[in-house]
Amino acid sequence: MDKTTGDLLVDAAGIVAGYGSGRVLRGVDITLRRGEIVGVLGANGAGKSTLLKVLTGQLPPLAGEVRIDGVDLAAAPERAKARFGLAVDLNEVPLPLTGRQYLELVASIRGCAADAWPGGEDAIALLALDRWIDGPIATFSLGTRMKIAIAAALLGAPPLLIFDESLNGLDPVTAYNVKQLFRRLAASGRHGILVCTHIVEIVPTLCTEALFLTGGEIARRWDGVALAALAARPGAFEAEVIAALQTGEAA
Repeated sequence: MDKTTGDLLVDAAGIVAGYGSGRVLRGVDITLRRGEIVGVLGANGAGKSTLLKVLTGQLPPLAGEVRIDGVDLAAAPERAKARFGLAVDLNEVPLPLTGRQYLELVASIRGCAADAWPGGEDAIALLALDRWIDGPIATFSLGTRMKIAIAAALLGAPPLLIFDESLNGLDPVTAYNVKQLFRRLAASGRHGILVCTHIVEIVPTLCTEALFLTGGEIARRWDGVALAALAARPGAFEAEVIAALQTGEAA
């Protein structure tokens, strides 16, 4: 794919962010284009969740600029937010609603049908939600709550899809199906995917780029060529990430 400016779904530069007087992010630059799957790695407290909050407009940056699919997030937040789907934190999923009611609520906010999945996919079947969809979310296991959050992120087929530890807790079959879905959506050239994860071993075979955050800065980047080379050597990428984690913890 020709990586033109029009392909940019995330264009964030010089992001500084924090809470109160503390600084969590210190000058982070990140881009993501259609057709890409970017993995974000780092220890707890490295700034991954803060980065996602900035990119999704939940936390205004103290410095820097974020554009989502060419739209300035600060200047036109509603337009920018319409361009992405976020699998929300499980604490934010409304427990009294049934799974179907939650999807209908998200669809009404996005102005789409409650079965408007990207690429004609059937997310309910793919995520094995059929038997749970009409039950209250309060009765769902954590893994099933994650499935409904993933389904909600996909509704309306937004070009940018954002997942924060969304593969955690999924059963092996569903995790495999979700990874295959990510690959199909990226390969379509219509979507880009941002994945924050602690499941290090999936990154070199799933992602086209990986970033390692430590101390609120991007300390390492692996492009597609580097990831492919590491994927050819079992355990090599994991070893590099563990070394980076240990170095970061010692710093």
